[in-house]
Amino acid sequence: MYNFVKNKLIRAKNQLMALSIEVLLRINQDNYKIPYWTSSTISDSFNQFTKNSNEDDEYDLVFIINKGDVNWILGAICREIANYFPGKYYFLRAGYYYEGKNVFSYTPNLPPLPRSKAYFFAHYSYFTLCLRMYPELRHSKSFVWYTHPKGIMRDEEFAYVMNHSTKVICMCSQFANRMVNCGVKPGKVTYILGAADPDMFQPHERSGRGAVGFCTAYYPRKEPDRIFNIIKKIPHRKVLLIGRNWEEYERFAELKAIPNFAYIQAPYSDYPKHYSKMDVFVSPAKLEGGPIPLIETMMCNIVPVASNTGFAPDLINHGANGFLFNIDSSAEVICELIEQAFKLKSDIRKTVEHLSWSNFSLEIQKIINLS
Repeated sequence: MYNFVKNKLIRAKNQLMALSIEVLLRINQDNYKIPYWTSSTISDSFNQFTKNSNEDDEYDLVFIINKGDVNWILGAICREIANYFPGKYYFLRAGYYYEGKNVFSYTPNLPPLPRSKAYFFAHYSYFTLCLRMYPELRHSKSFVWYTHPKGIMRDEEFAYVMNHSTKVICMCSQFANRMVNCGVKPGKVTYILGAADPDMFQPHERSGRGAVGFCTAYYPRKEPDRIFNIIKKIPHRKVLLIGRNWEEYERFAELKAIPNFAYIQAPYSDYPKHYSKMDVFVSPAKLEGGPIPLIETMMCNIVPVASNTGFAPDLINHGANGFLFNIDSSAEVICELIEQAFKLKSDIRKTVEHLSWSNFSLEIQKIINLS
């Protein structure tokens, strides 16, 4: 009975805060500071219930992830951190983000916030929403994972919110620098490169006759037309594309008809088998936080040819362990680099084998403990 009443009060608190914030936003939409300061005042009388939402449990780390993250890369990253985390942790899943919803006015019915020594947010938009709905987070340890810009917040809004976190952990140096340029305090920003499982992704000898590989689900930002044009220009090379939803690509029938091309939809456990057929891996997107397949394929001793975004420039020494190209490079330029990649004799795995998930989790733990 007590828990029932308590949860009712928490829901009432959220609804009251949401209503008040919505009114304030309508009064002055340009003053993005209003929702945070005002919501903390409104909720003061309710904080005792939120902070004690799970009296029997206090965690060392609570992961804040969206419902849809469970089978996505953000959920996978949180699970990998948890796998090597020595303390008590909990995954709080809720509807923190819906495509097209404004994070400043979207007011979901969130569950009570468990008591924890620290909180890890799988995406910066979740922290934006939770800071408004759980304003006591301003006095808690909050760590925000950041992959790449999505254009859902203005720079000044983004900086204001992130400066209320304990630390923002970027996936690459490129976006860590951008974050500081946006106004986030330098002491709030760090970065940790992605990771892969070195036992799962074993190296193989490149024959010079292996395939050119791509690994990505179908999204417009993954440059599907550029991938199509590259494949058309290398008819003498076998090409493998691993990913899902490529049937949605408007030129998929034409792509699938290319004689040297094979499309593979496979469970993640089968990725090493397909990587073993590749000599060169191409990452052509104009905007990336990673991508993780770049590390996976490099662990397999595959030569990367990647656009200069995400952590590609952190991993690749151009001409030594792979090749980088400008995000606006033509298919012709990329194809020239692919041919150079087939001639490279370097041990690619050696340059990334330290990027294991266990080391990744340990780096996260260091940041949490030092903070």
